[in-house]
Amino acid sequence: MTARNDVPRQQPREDIMAFDDDKKHSVHALFSEDAEKADNQFFGRVANADRRGFLKKTGLATMAAMVGTSIPFHRNMPIGFVPAAMASEDVLVGKDGLTLLNDRPVNAETPPELLDDAITPTSRHFIRNNGIPPEDVDAATWTLTIDGFVDAPMELTIADLKAQFEVVTMALTLECGGNGRGFFNPPAKGNQWTYGAVACSEWTGVRLKNLLEKASVQ
Repeated sequence: MTARNDVPRQQPREDIMAFDDDKKHSVHALFSEDAEKADNQFFGRVANADRRGFLKKTGLATMAAMVGTSIPFHRNMPIGFVPAAMASEDVLVGKDGLTLLNDRPVNAETPPELLDDAITPTSRHFIRNNGIPPEDVDAATWTLTIDGFVDAPMELTIADLKAQFEVVTMALTLECGGNGRGFFNPPAKGNQWTYGAVACSEWTGVRLKNLLEKASVQ
């Protein structure tokens, strides 16, 4: 790729390099600490009274390069806005080659060429969320409550489930109902999934049927 002569090359600045050199900082961390400062240092924007800022050619080129595509509505982006494509370093940790569709909540699909395993590795399993997952979940203290229209209400830990019920492992295909939505005409709302919201993985757990029988569903 060649640089256009009419776009001046932005000189490195010490404050930007300090951001880049600090491996402890992620894009989200930098913008959460001081969104206006980070926006100015990354893209050269200064906040106006309406909290929006003009994105200069050099800043636009930088953002477009980081995102990997053009940004047609860059003039309307509020100060401190982080494009989802730039957030992938934070939300796709442990994943291999997934395409981020949304980061709040996280939704990401697997390119079809990475779905050639009989059993989909966890690192290549698509991510589908309707909401923000809970943080700091501890498997040791997690419990399952079965109550309501049952004769024997129960509260079970994972250790209880393993001890009291048969644990089975099965290879099952899981597919998002919106898989292929990106090809709809007319377009449908929601994340524009193409082919990658599907996986065949091994799942280990207990049968829901056995739990409901023990609880004596009315």
